[in-house]
Amino acid sequence: MNVPRFIVIGKEGVGKSQLISSLTGKDAGGSNIRGSTISSESYSGNRFDFVDTPGIVFDSDSETTRIAIASMQGDDSILLVVRATSMDEDLEYLSSLVKAKKGAIIVTNWDRVANSKNAAIIEQLERDLGMPVIALDARRITEFQKSRIGKTLESPRTFSNKTFHTGISLRPKSTVLEKRHMGIVIGMASLLAPSILSVAGANYFAGLVHPMVADLMAGPVERLEALPLPPLLTYILAGEYGLLSMGPFLFVWAAPTITIYSLLLGVYKSTGLLDRTSLAIHPLVRRIGVSGRDVTRIVMGFGCNVPAVISSRSCSGCSRGTTVSAISFGSACSYQFGATIAVLAASGMPWLVVPFLIYLAGTTVVYSRLVSTRKNRSKLGMPVIDGQVFFERPTFSSTWRESRQSITQFFRTALPVFFAITLVASLLNWTGVIALLAGELGLIMGLFNLPGDSALAVMFGSIRKDGLLLLAEPGMADSLSALQVLTGVYLAGTLLPCIVTFLTIVREMSWKFAVRMAAKQIIAAVAFTLLLAHSDKLWNAFLQV
Repeated sequence: MNVPRFIVIGKEGVGKSQLISSLTGKDAGGSNIRGSTISSESYSGNRFDFVDTPGIVFDSDSETTRIAIASMQGDDSILLVVRATSMDEDLEYLSSLVKAKKGAIIVTNWDRVANSKNAAIIEQLERDLGMPVIALDARRITEFQKSRIGKTLESPRTFSNKTFHTGISLRPKSTVLEKRHMGIVIGMASLLAPSILSVAGANYFAGLVHPMVADLMAGPVERLEALPLPPLLTYILAGEYGLLSMGPFLFVWAAPTITIYSLLLGVYKSTGLLDRTSLAIHPLVRRIGVSGRDVTRIVMGFGCNVPAVISSRSCSGCSRGTTVSAISFGSACSYQFGATIAVLAASGMPWLVVPFLIYLAGTTVVYSRLVSTRKNRSKLGMPVIDGQVFFERPTFSSTWRESRQSITQFFRTALPVFFAITLVASLLNWTGVIALLAGELGLIMGLFNLPGDSALAVMFGSIRKDGLLLLAEPGMADSLSALQVLTGVYLAGTLLPCIVTFLTIVREMSWKFAVRMAAKQIIAAVAFTLLLAHSDKLWNAFLQV
């Protein structure tokens, strides 16, 4: 017996995923920005199947909007979801997309406009359109409403061509984020706060746990080295880059950062703060070729580049390439940021994190402006966010729903590749290839005012961002000047996207785009690093002039 299937369609952030979760009793999937699923997700209920489509952004050519519209092809019925606070606008825009389809209409956010007068308007709307219109709060659906929805979906009606203006409209109150200049300042500070707090919290945790893990793993590593095992197997398990030598520290440094960051960003998303912040900073960032919404994806990369790149599907087609390039270049993921903090601490100059972040942010802005085109920047004259959203109170369930995908993506995608790279590194170390490469590359390091021994850290940091931890080895970090430490961590962190990020970009965009982007990134990273490495000489020359 075929179970009736409904394609759930609606604007971004209207509450489709929460509605399906309430109806099926299953968690809504998808990696979310402003509560929007970035790919179609199927959910099987007892009586109906639902396909949760990405939120539609008005007048957008984003990948997610194309996915949502493509999902409506065929004979499946449509569950059209509109927001009570902008019902007329939503119905007018979406009605043409569901023309001649069968289905029903759900009105969410009803708790914000519910009264007897508006209830009568909904009843009149039902009669005029000739189809059921069910108003509810998607977060708190009653059993009666579930029963009514079930009965309605058993006999879907054909969407009408008629138009009806309810006059129901409610706009959120303005805050400091809507102030012309102050909003930009507060917005940028709000976007940076999760990164700062997550790194501070995670590094405090790592500082407590790292010594214990090191002591715990020392015994097994020594015993493995003493066993009569084949040399290659010993390198793979307990060598300098072995699974037991490096693997546990991934969980100590990177996992806490991505977890804290994802939870904080989940609060931003579920409360509406992230979207209001995106609107606030749009007038500033559009000049570099991205929208305010795109910046939130770039900021996501400080947790993990993989979900950030995937989330770029909901970027406009004219800015997606620039957004992905900025993520690859300047989003210091939890691997890179954690390793950078460790290197700065080992050098005895943890305060260098401030100039590092300033230089990284500044060069990322310049790089983004250079890789964007004037034609694409001109298309960003208006925000691609459909109005302001209401602030919501954060709840554990909503925060976890918005955070879960980023956290699981880290463990499912990043970790397997990390272990694969560790395996390859151990093999290269065993064969002597690493020592050979380090010797050859050591000559190049002189161009960046770095010692030859730093070549290995730069090489591995370019492939796997936590590889720059090699700069923290005894005798290395404490022998470098402040400028050399900054130069080393910057070059290792920006020269290339890590393998995980690169392969994700290949899958999301194309091989051609990924290769071209990597080439541009190498050129930009080398130029910016040379400028940083010799900034003291340039400054002295300027003073003499």
